[in-house]
Amino acid sequence: MPKLAAGYQQPLPLVRPTGLRSRRVQSGVEIWRIEATHPSDWTWTGFAQPRFRFDPASGSFRTRYGAARLIGAFRERYRPTGLVIPDDHVDHHLVRLTASRSLRVLDLRTEKNLDALKVDDQISTGQHTAVWATCHRLADTARTWWPDLDAIVYRSRTTPETSVNYAFFAAAPFTIESWRLGSRTDILTELILRQDFTINWDVTPD
Repeated sequence: MPKLAAGYQQPLPLVRPTGLRSRRVQSGVEIWRIEATHPSDWTWTGFAQPRFRFDPASGSFRTRYGAARLIGAFRERYRPTGLVIPDDHVDHHLVRLTASRSLRVLDLRTEKNLDALKVDDQISTGQHTAVWATCHRLADTARTWWPDLDAIVYRSRTTPETSVNYAFFAAAPFTIESWRLGSRTDILTELILRQDFTINWDVTPD
Protein backbone atom coordinates (compact mmCIF):
# COMPACT_ATOMS: atom_id res chain seq x y z
CA MET A 1 0.00 0.00 0.00
CA PRO A 2 1.47 3.43 -0.93
CA LYS A 3 2.51 5.68 1.94
CA LEU A 4 -0.35 8.00 2.81
CA ALA A 5 0.04 11.75 2.37
CA ALA A 6 0.00 13.93 5.48
CA GLY A 7 -3.60 15.04 4.97
CA TYR A 8 -4.86 11.52 5.63
CA GLN A 9 -3.04 11.38 8.95
CA GLN A 10 -4.26 14.60 10.57
CA PRO A 11 -7.63 16.25 11.23
CA LEU A 12 -9.12 18.61 8.68
CA PRO A 13 -8.85 22.23 9.84
CA LEU A 14 -11.92 24.14 10.96
CA VAL A 15 -10.84 27.11 8.83
CA ARG A 16 -10.68 26.54 5.08
CA PRO A 17 -7.05 25.95 4.06
CA THR A 18 -5.28 28.69 2.15
CA GLY A 19 -5.39 27.96 -1.55
CA LEU A 20 -8.42 25.68 -1.43
CA ARG A 21 -10.96 26.91 -3.94
CA SER A 22 -14.46 25.97 -5.01
CA ARG A 23 -15.61 26.66 -8.55
CA ARG A 24 -18.83 27.13 -10.47
CA VAL A 25 -20.15 24.59 -12.96
CA GLN A 26 -22.50 26.12 -15.51
CA SER A 27 -26.17 25.23 -15.62
CA GLY A 28 -27.00 22.49 -18.09
CA VAL A 29 -24.36 20.03 -16.93
CA GLU A 30 -25.68 16.46 -16.82
CA ILE A 31 -25.18 13.82 -14.15
CA TRP A 32 -26.20 10.21 -14.79
CA ARG A 33 -27.11 7.67 -12.13
CA ILE A 34 -28.56 4.14 -11.92
CA GLU A 35 -30.45 3.14 -8.81
CA ALA A 36 -33.25 0.95 -7.55
CA THR A 37 -35.36 3.81 -6.16
CA HIS A 38 -37.31 6.15 -8.41
CA PRO A 39 -36.17 9.78 -7.95
CA SER A 40 -39.60 10.78 -6.64
CA ASP A 41 -38.96 8.46 -3.70
CA TRP A 42 -35.42 9.59 -2.94
CA THR A 43 -34.78 10.54 0.67
CA TRP A 44 -31.91 12.68 1.89
CA THR A 45 -31.53 11.37 5.43
CA GLY A 46 -27.93 10.31 6.02
CA PHE A 47 -26.72 6.86 7.00
CA ALA A 48 -25.85 6.25 10.65
CA GLN A 49 -22.51 4.89 9.39
CA PRO A 50 -20.97 6.03 6.08
CA ARG A 51 -21.28 3.49 3.27
CA PHE A 52 -19.72 5.16 0.27
CA ARG A 53 -16.76 7.46 -0.44
CA PHE A 54 -18.17 10.89 0.37
CA ASP A 55 -20.92 9.94 2.78
CA PRO A 56 -20.61 12.31 5.76
CA ALA A 57 -19.06 11.01 8.96
CA SER A 58 -21.79 12.81 10.90
CA GLY A 59 -24.66 11.10 9.09
CA SER A 60 -26.39 14.47 9.04
CA PHE A 61 -27.18 14.44 5.31
CA ARG A 62 -27.31 12.06 2.36
CA THR A 63 -24.81 11.95 -0.49
CA ARG A 64 -25.76 10.49 -3.86
CA TYR A 65 -23.36 9.79 -6.70
CA GLY A 66 -23.42 10.12 -10.46
CA ALA A 67 -21.17 10.37 -13.49
CA ALA A 68 -20.88 13.14 -16.04
CA ARG A 69 -21.22 10.64 -18.89
CA LEU A 70 -23.84 7.94 -19.45
CA ILE A 71 -21.27 5.18 -20.02
CA GLY A 72 -19.38 6.35 -16.95
CA ALA A 73 -22.46 5.80 -14.80
CA PHE A 74 -22.87 2.24 -16.07
CA ARG A 75 -19.20 1.40 -15.62
CA GLU A 76 -19.15 2.82 -12.09
CA ARG A 77 -22.28 0.88 -11.16
CA TYR A 78 -21.42 -2.46 -12.77
CA ARG A 79 -17.63 -2.68 -12.71
CA PRO A 80 -17.84 -4.72 -9.44
CA THR A 81 -20.05 -7.28 -11.23
CA GLY A 82 -17.68 -7.62 -14.18
CA LEU A 83 -19.92 -5.38 -16.37
CA VAL A 84 -22.81 -7.80 -15.89
CA ILE A 85 -26.23 -6.21 -15.30
CA PRO A 86 -28.27 -8.70 -13.22
CA ASP A 87 -31.77 -9.67 -14.29
CA ASP A 88 -33.30 -8.23 -11.13
CA HIS A 89 -32.11 -4.76 -12.24
CA VAL A 90 -34.53 -4.67 -15.16
CA ASP A 91 -36.86 -2.45 -13.09
CA HIS A 92 -34.12 -0.19 -11.78
CA HIS A 93 -34.02 3.42 -12.91
CA LEU A 94 -31.68 5.24 -15.25
CA VAL A 95 -31.69 8.84 -14.06
CA ARG A 96 -30.48 11.99 -15.80
CA LEU A 97 -30.06 15.07 -13.61
CA THR A 98 -29.57 18.35 -15.48
CA ALA A 99 -28.38 21.34 -13.48
CA SER A 100 -31.04 24.06 -13.62
CA ARG A 101 -28.61 26.64 -12.23
CA SER A 102 -24.87 26.90 -11.77
CA LEU A 103 -23.43 24.51 -9.17
CA ARG A 104 -20.80 25.30 -6.57
CA VAL A 105 -18.42 22.34 -6.41
CA LEU A 106 -15.20 21.34 -4.71
CA ASP A 107 -13.06 19.84 -7.46
CA LEU A 108 -10.62 17.24 -6.13
CA ARG A 109 -8.93 16.74 -9.51
CA THR A 110 -6.85 19.93 -9.30
CA GLU A 111 -3.30 19.92 -7.98
CA LYS A 112 -3.89 23.15 -6.06
CA ASN A 113 -6.81 21.69 -4.12
CA LEU A 114 -4.98 18.43 -3.42
CA ASP A 115 -1.98 20.40 -2.18
CA ALA A 116 -4.12 22.66 0.00
CA LEU A 117 -5.70 19.60 1.62
CA LYS A 118 -2.28 17.83 1.81
CA VAL A 119 -3.71 14.77 0.09
CA ASP A 120 -3.16 13.05 -3.25
CA ASP A 121 -5.20 11.29 -5.94
CA GLN A 122 -6.12 8.53 -3.52
CA ILE A 123 -8.84 10.90 -2.29
CA SER A 124 -10.65 9.99 -5.54
CA THR A 125 -9.62 6.39 -6.06
CA GLY A 126 -7.92 4.96 -2.95
CA GLN A 127 -9.41 2.10 -0.96
CA HIS A 128 -7.35 2.48 2.22
CA THR A 129 -9.41 2.80 5.41
CA ALA A 130 -7.69 6.07 6.34
CA VAL A 131 -8.44 7.52 2.90
CA TRP A 132 -12.13 6.72 3.21
CA ALA A 133 -12.23 8.16 6.74
CA THR A 134 -10.78 11.41 5.37
CA CYS A 135 -13.36 11.44 2.57
CA HIS A 136 -16.15 11.01 5.13
CA ARG A 137 -14.81 13.89 7.24
CA LEU A 138 -14.32 16.04 4.13
CA ALA A 139 -17.98 15.70 3.15
CA ASP A 140 -18.96 17.29 6.47
CA THR A 141 -16.20 19.86 6.66
CA ALA A 142 -16.46 21.13 3.07
CA ARG A 143 -20.06 22.08 3.72
CA THR A 144 -18.98 24.19 6.68
CA TRP A 145 -16.38 25.93 4.49
CA TRP A 146 -19.04 26.53 1.81
CA PRO A 147 -22.61 26.23 3.16
CA ASP A 148 -23.94 26.46 -0.40
CA LEU A 149 -21.76 23.62 -1.72
CA ASP A 150 -23.72 21.44 -4.16
CA ALA A 151 -21.24 18.67 -4.90
CA ILE A 152 -17.76 17.24 -4.70
CA VAL A 153 -16.20 16.45 -8.07
CA TYR A 154 -13.67 13.64 -8.14
CA ARG A 155 -11.84 11.40 -10.58
CA SER A 156 -13.45 8.22 -11.83
CA ARG A 157 -11.55 4.95 -11.37
CA THR A 158 -13.37 3.30 -14.26
CA THR A 159 -13.51 6.06 -16.91
CA PRO A 160 -10.74 8.54 -15.99
CA GLU A 161 -10.25 9.80 -19.55
CA THR A 162 -13.89 10.38 -20.48
CA SER A 163 -15.95 11.08 -17.36
CA VAL A 164 -15.84 12.46 -13.85
CA ASN A 165 -17.93 11.66 -10.81
CA TYR A 166 -20.15 13.93 -8.75
CA ALA A 167 -21.06 13.38 -5.11
CA PHE A 168 -24.11 15.61 -4.71
CA PHE A 169 -26.21 16.51 -1.69
CA ALA A 170 -29.69 17.46 -2.91
CA ALA A 171 -32.02 17.15 -5.89
CA ALA A 172 -33.13 20.79 -5.78
CA PRO A 173 -30.51 22.16 -8.25
CA PHE A 174 -31.57 19.71 -10.97
CA THR A 175 -34.35 18.86 -13.34
CA ILE A 176 -34.69 15.10 -13.29
CA GLU A 177 -35.69 12.55 -15.92
CA SER A 178 -35.92 8.82 -15.25
CA TRP A 179 -36.46 5.70 -17.34
CA ARG A 180 -37.04 2.10 -16.38
CA LEU A 181 -33.69 0.49 -17.17
CA GLY A 182 -35.27 -2.40 -19.07
CA SER A 183 -37.07 0.02 -21.37
CA ARG A 184 -33.87 1.57 -22.75
CA THR A 185 -33.06 -1.15 -25.25
CA ASP A 186 -31.15 1.41 -27.35
CA ILE A 187 -28.67 2.06 -24.55
CA LEU A 188 -28.49 -1.58 -23.47
CA THR A 189 -27.74 -2.67 -27.03
CA GLU A 190 -24.92 -0.11 -27.22
CA LEU A 191 -23.51 -1.46 -23.96
CA ILE A 192 -23.54 -5.00 -25.32
CA LEU A 193 -22.11 -4.22 -28.76
CA ARG A 194 -19.50 -1.60 -27.93
CA GLN A 195 -18.82 -1.62 -24.18
CA ASP A 196 -18.51 -5.38 -23.43
CA PHE A 197 -21.47 -5.48 -21.05
CA THR A 198 -23.59 -8.57 -20.44
CA ILE A 199 -27.32 -8.04 -19.82
CA ASN A 200 -28.98 -10.91 -17.99
CA TRP A 201 -32.35 -10.57 -19.71
CA ASP A 202 -33.57 -10.56 -23.29
CA VAL A 203 -32.81 -7.12 -24.71
CA THR A 204 -35.43 -6.76 -27.41
CA PRO A 205 -37.86 -3.88 -28.01
CA ASP A 206 -41.30 -4.26 -26.43
